[in-house]
Amino acid sequence: MIRFARRMQKFCKSADIFDVAVIGGGSGGLAFALEGAKLGLKIAVFDYVTPSSQGSIWGLGGTCVNVGCIPKKLMHQSAIIKENIEGSTPYGWTPSEQEQVNWEILVENIQNHIKGLNYGYKQNLQKSGILYLNELATFKDNHTLQYGKMDDFKSNDINKLRELKFKYCVISTGGRPTKLQSIQKYAITSDDIFSQTKPPGKTLVVGGGYIALESAGMLKGLGYDVTLMTRGKYLREFDQDVVKMILEHYQKYLSVNIVPESLPFHSELKDDKILVKWKSTINSQEDAGIFDTVLMAIGRQANTQMLNLDKLGIKVNPNNNKIFGNQNGEVERTEVENIFAIGDVLNGIPELTPIASKSGQLLAKRIKLLIKGSYSQKEYESTKLEYNDYPTTVFTPLEYSFVGFSEEQARSKFGEMNIEIYHSKFVSLEEQLCDKLDENYELLQRKVYVKAICNVSDNNKVVGLHYLGPNAGEVMQGFAVAIKLGMRLDDLQRTVGIHPTNAEEFVLLKVTKSSKADFEKHGC
Repeated sequence: MIRFARRMQKFCKSADIFDVAVIGGGSGGLAFALEGAKLGLKIAVFDYVTPSSQGSIWGLGGTCVNVGCIPKKLMHQSAIIKENIEGSTPYGWTPSEQEQVNWEILVENIQNHIKGLNYGYKQNLQKSGILYLNELATFKDNHTLQYGKMDDFKSNDINKLRELKFKYCVISTGGRPTKLQSIQKYAITSDDIFSQTKPPGKTLVVGGGYIALESAGMLKGLGYDVTLMTRGKYLREFDQDVVKMILEHYQKYLSVNIVPESLPFHSELKDDKILVKWKSTINSQEDAGIFDTVLMAIGRQANTQMLNLDKLGIKVNPNNNKIFGNQNGEVERTEVENIFAIGDVLNGIPELTPIASKSGQLLAKRIKLLIKGSYSQKEYESTKLEYNDYPTTVFTPLEYSFVGFSEEQARSKFGEMNIEIYHSKFVSLEEQLCDKLDENYELLQRKVYVKAICNVSDNNKVVGLHYLGPNAGEVMQGFAVAIKLGMRLDDLQRTVGIHPTNAEEFVLLKVTKSSKADFEKHGC
């Protein structure tokens, strides 16, 4: 407390005004703060986590570090290790008989790793001269924040609430999982799954987005019985050829129980388990099941409800509480000139950690220019992020990575006649020793799929690349640079591949979709 008081004296003299106040200590907020400090900006960062419905809270770093990318990838890696062990016999190894992960050990190690990251972020802020406050902050006006503990706001105890003045403010409060009222009483979300001490057991995953599919695949890979359900399409914004292959892999290779278009309407406790009833969205037929865990992953809402945005005249999307930006030609600028928003809290922006981080870094440079007051238009424009041609990966058991447009998006944007697809499907070398059989005694081999989407009317410019297979993120990151630089089909085809790899198939693509020729390869 003495150290905190000294810091407050140093930073918050009555006459002090911060260059920037950042609300939210996630990927975007931290990236902004650390970049801004390098540029000489005086910055304060507020970060407060409202407990989940199950009481889960976490430290500095936001969703990605605490309840998203990091723990998800580590559990995904655990599932991959199990799969590799099970398939090791043809490589001369004897697999163990362990069918399920030791959940307690896995969770403990992941949480310890996360706590180390939390501590590291605090240290980085302190070393950079940034004031960090683990407090709830809300707007009093467009240059003043009120901050304190949640109880102080609830009791409206003005004497305990403090104020901080700023020139500019960056909102980066991220989002939280959307709840489905019919099952939320007994269900958990991604806010809880990575820290719960009890193994999940038989699990129902409700949702059709990437969080739902990643969760279902991860838990199945760790050895648990999984049922997956959504009311409509899975991964509806993604390339549907690839989505179909992912679902086939879930059903045929992993034996995930996928319930056709359905939605839960009732849940109750039954002998320490959860009885869930659901109804088909196609024909209203009802069914039910009993589960140990029910995981909701039906979407996310921006974490803006407690910011007093309406008091400032900042509008939000009523469907998801996300802030409307795009003022004066700047995606991140709100209707209040000195207040910006970045990351998942901004309406219409992809909910991806690297996008939040990159936009935060660039925005810090832009605000530095605004405070400086003299700059060229070219210099100012260089601080704006291009929200297109970004790569991403869905960490399903068979990973899916892409950059650019899906086939459906490309045909819609450029026209049916202007799009040509080059694609290939094959069994990777590592999988060709596989001896796993299905119920019909046929080999169960995972197949890699690669796809290049070309705009014929623009000299075969590659407008989308898709890869389904192992190490998808590692494969796609380099290609993302090429797409950003305007790569064309000819650039791909005149590039020498690295053999034997899965990624080399991109530079070997020859079969077009329009030809309807066989695109499955056999042999080396």
